[in-house]
Amino acid sequence: MVKIQKYLDKDENTRYKFRYYAGVDELTGKQRYIRRQGFTSEEDAKNELLKIKYLVSTNQYFKDVKSGKFGDVLDEWLTLHKTRVKASTYHIIETRVTKYVRPYFNDMYVDKITVRHCQDFVSKAFVTTPKGYVYLISIVKNTLDYALRLGMIESNPMLYVIKPKKQATISDKHDNFYNKDELKKFLEVAKYYNQEKYTIFRLLAYSGIRIGECLALTWHDLDYKNNTITINKTLARTDKGITIQTPKTKASNRVISLDVETIQILKSWQLEQRKQLLKIGINSMNKHQLIFNSNKNSFIFSSVITYDIKQIAKKAGIHPITSHGFRHTHATLLFASGMDIKQVQARLGHSKVQTTLDVYTHTMKDKQNKIGDEFARYVDL
Repeated sequence: MVKIQKYLDKDENTRYKFRYYAGVDELTGKQRYIRRQGFTSEEDAKNELLKIKYLVSTNQYFKDVKSGKFGDVLDEWLTLHKTRVKASTYHIIETRVTKYVRPYFNDMYVDKITVRHCQDFVSKAFVTTPKGYVYLISIVKNTLDYALRLGMIESNPMLYVIKPKKQATISDKHDNFYNKDELKKFLEVAKYYNQEKYTIFRLLAYSGIRIGECLALTWHDLDYKNNTITINKTLARTDKGITIQTPKTKASNRVISLDVETIQILKSWQLEQRKQLLKIGINSMNKHQLIFNSNKNSFIFSSVITYDIKQIAKKAGIHPITSHGFRHTHATLLFASGMDIKQVQARLGHSKVQTTLDVYTHTMKDKQNKIGDEFARYVDL
């Protein structure tokens, strides 16, 4: 039983205080006491005591391994995760955390988060961002896994959610790649749209490089003698803005062979670029000059490329794809031309062959459908 004690302060005013026993600290083995004083009435002291008793009994008073807010655990996990990923990847994660995860979970205590909470979050995230909700699930799951490692929870409720599935609609009928005829239509229109953009789309479609790799290229990376281009960097967005960083994986560092026509298109653009830059007093004859530059001779934003794709596709009378769709297009046409999976993997810079198989399963299905006829044709010869 806690006793409220009366005492006199230094000015001889009557005040009240108490000392509450709050159990044993499991970490140190020491007894814990909570002391409060300075109350002007006994009633105020009793009310404060009741509040403290409630907070202690519900594990909200002491911040220990058994209790903690999701936001605090998330901060710890992010600090650790930041050391494991590229700055551009962390920037994307941080944006998703701020926009979607914190508004829902931040002030919840991790040991009070249930499967129902997680399912509600997933369902709402699916409506808000149907293409990105799986990444949000991953962030919450990893944070709760960290809490599990710390002994703050006994199981991870995010493991038991049911992921919603988007139903296919008529508007979803187009894949994110072009077939051979569609690509020809797109490039034919692009040729008269803008020389620089035409060169970009030609290179993307005929090399399979990522848009970030493309926009980071300098003329020094191009080898006219051997008709190759070296991929050793990529453009990325971080919390400090647009920057150059190493490619996505080790396998992404590669040298790609280019066809003669693409090389000629690049040479033609190089001459035009020199003329344009010379008009504004810039000498582009240096190894650091970007192959593709903005009006201010700086990096081109990928959002600009997305806009151009939509405009060109509209004029060509075909559906628009993303800038990454040209990479899919290149892989699809590589398979169609007879290249095997290992050749495609090396050209695209995938670190694992499974990545190539997963992304381009539709092409492999086409080949599977023809195996019977091809086998019979071979045997009957």
